Order: sequence, then C-alpha cells, then structure tokens
Amino acid sequence: MALSHIFTGRRKNRGGLAIVALAALKAVGVAILGFKAIALLVGKALIVSKIALVLAAIVGLKSLFNHQKHVTYEVVAHPHQSHSTVHTGDHHGAGDSYSSGWGRSADLQAAAHQMAYSAYAPQSSTH
Repeated sequence: MALSHIFTGRRKNRGGLAIVALAALKAVGVAILGFKAIALLVGKALIVSKIALVLAAIVGLKSLFNHQKHVTYEVVAHPHQSHSTVHTGDHHGAGDSYSSGWGRSADLQAAAHQMAYSAYAPQSSTH
C-alpha cells in the first residue's frame, strides 16, 4: 500500500498548511504588538491631559481665591507739544487753527515756493 499514492496521482501532505498557519500566527502577533504600542501612546496622552487639567484647575482656583486686584498699565512716551499759539497781526497762513507750531515760517514758505516754481513762472521779456 505504500505505492498507492503513485497509482492514484496523490502526494503525501508535507505540512504546507503548517507554514501558512505559522505566517498567520506571526501576523497576529505583530498586530497585537502594534495595538499595545498604540494603547501605550494613548495612555501616555491621557496622563498628560489629566496633569494639564489639574494644573489649570490649580491656577483657576488660585486666581479665584486671590482677592488682590492686579492692574497693569502701559507707559508710552510721546513728545511734548505745546498747543498754545501766539497771534500776531501778521497772518500769512502760518497761524491757522490746524498748525501745530512745527511748520515753516511765512518767509521760509514764500522762499521755498519761489525756489520750487521759479522754472514755471512766466518770464518777462522785452521784444
């Protein structure tokens, strides 16, 4: 009967199913380790969030029971400007209500105007 597999065309089962089973078992083991790693990270994040919640509660309760009023002020330095104006009888637009006292005098304005527009002024020519 030892030669019966030759006549029927069948071979002996050589354990091919065992290799597939071992591969599946290894895949399950790797998956279990992966799930454990994820569970470890989730647990770590949960602990950190609990610590943050406790610290926030401590700060909140401390500020709730602290009866001192804490006010901060911001000091901004501005240049000192005098808003007093001296009115004289000679008004050439320098003493208007919009002037802050930092503008040019009337004489300098006229000289600057003359220099800027001297090329456009009509020339008097004697033909």
